[in-house]
Amino acid sequence: MSIRVAAAAWKIRLARRMRGDSSYFGHMHDFVTQAHDQEADVVVLPELHPLELLQVQRDVSDRNAAKYLVQYASAIEDWIDRISDLSGLIIVGGSHFKETPEGIKNVCAIGIPGGGSILAEKNNLTAYERDVWNIVPGRGLVRLPKEMGLTVCYDVEFPEAGRALAESGMLVQCVPSWTETQRGFQRVRWSCLARAVENTLFVVHASLVGDLGREPVPVSYGSSAIIAPSMEPFPMQAILAETPLNEEGLVVANLDFDKLHHARTLGEVRNWADRNEGTWSVTPAPKQPDTPINSNGELN
Repeated sequence: MSIRVAAAAWKIRLARRMRGDSSYFGHMHDFVTQAHDQEADVVVLPELHPLELLQVQRDVSDRNAAKYLVQYASAIEDWIDRISDLSGLIIVGGSHFKETPEGIKNVCAIGIPGGGSILAEKNNLTAYERDVWNIVPGRGLVRLPKEMGLTVCYDVEFPEAGRALAESGMLVQCVPSWTETQRGFQRVRWSCLARAVENTLFVVHASLVGDLGREPVPVSYGSSAIIAPSMEPFPMQAILAETPLNEEGLVVANLDFDKLHHARTLGEVRNWADRNEGTWSVTPAPKQPDTPINSNGELN
């Protein structure tokens, strides 16, 4: 069994004047069209691509960006639902801001052909999300069709999230992300690679790139990649496909679950099978003397 997945690197398109949202939705449609033309079953978009819409109202401050962009939530969710039905693709819609009874959340809409759409929430928030945007954390994780699961950006840096999804049957972890700096990108990418190793599964990492030339997107850094465990029979680099750094693009790869099963059961290491073998007990730290000199001025 296999599925064909596409990972999009969405580069914010700068416009001298954006009068409405049509060019933004056209941008999203471009990625779905490319994925459809390359016979993908699934396309994964990056986190917070609606930041491109801040060009409609240029005087919105970075502090008010989330509050401003919640007005597009219903349109984005309806679009993903409708285009998923029309294209036949599962659309993992990156993420957008949504007003909820608890407050504004960072959520991902997933369109399922003939099955409507579902929402997944970002659970772990960065300091910027909490302190500047005043958004609130989500609660819980979501399994998707075709053995997939989802962790939005920062969530992938916490092994417990990926482990919980893997224990529920996930074989493909989708990670929409937006990272401003090289260090931020490395934290997410290295975490994606770690999740692929420790849970012996595939990871689809989709990055937002480009900038608005001002806050809240003065810069960005990243690429999108489709990742396999670092073991036979997968490539030495464990990367099945990757977009050029900081450039718009879309990559597609087949994820072979038979090969994944082979790696899990017959690989040179078997992280998934061995995950519960250790007791992981920790001995107390050796007691150190308070001072190397005793009251007589002698070394202890």
